[in-house]
Amino acid sequence: MATGSTTGQHRLVTAAQVLLTLAGVLYLGVVVEAAAGWPLDPARSYLSELAALDQATSPLFRSTDVAAGALVLVGLALLGTAYRLARRAGEPTATLVQKVTFWAFVAFGLATVADALLPLDCALSVGDCAAREEAGELSLAHQAHTFSSVASGVSSFVASAGVVWLARVRRRTPLGISARLAGALGPLLGVVTGTIGLFGSPLPVGTGIVQRVQIVAFSVVLVLAAQVLTLRQPHHGAPETDVPQDRRARSPASHSEP
Repeated sequence: MATGSTTGQHRLVTAAQVLLTLAGVLYLGVVVEAAAGWPLDPARSYLSELAALDQATSPLFRSTDVAAGALVLVGLALLGTAYRLARRAGEPTATLVQKVTFWAFVAFGLATVADALLPLDCALSVGDCAAREEAGELSLAHQAHTFSSVASGVSSFVASAGVVWLARVRRRTPLGISARLAGALGPLLGVVTGTIGLFGSPLPVGTGIVQRVQIVAFSVVLVLAAQVLTLRQPHHGAPETDVPQDRRARSPASHSEP
């Protein structure tokens, strides 16, 4: 592989890692919530309620969500470009799990932007918002927010599951341990909070805390996404190692997928 091509791929992957790390930090939300003085009861509210139109924090939280989703999409576009360069240089194609995981992250980025552009009219955990929602008095954007949130949750679930599977080749390293722990914890807590949310407001005490831990877990997944997507995956019958059997050096971009 040409040195210039390899250098270009490394730069693209590094840039993608930086952008996805920034996305993870922006998506975290809990830090901003704490800095704002916990405007809503974190034990009984969802973090997304802070982006509701009747909340003073709405512009800030909607902006960070748009930025996080956009950074995810740009970071993945860079990974996709690195992958195409690697494929032209004769590197192996990505595995099915890598492809599915990549596109799940893309779906998450799009859904996160949609979440911010389709905010709740009001915070469901305070006032008469829940009653107004039940009576069908709120806007179409408020109702559509439910669908964008579901899309975000499902795509993050799939992406996290993919990260857990892909990280198995480094299961004894800090990267593998943190990726598998965060990737497993996020979906588990997401199922718990999502199921509770089906019963409407008010939420049981502690539900909001569980949801915030889930957000933290997926933020870690975002930070590690580029590294996990570019891990070399073992082929059928090959030992689980990140070193090719012929011991030739491979680009870290060789297994990311557009």
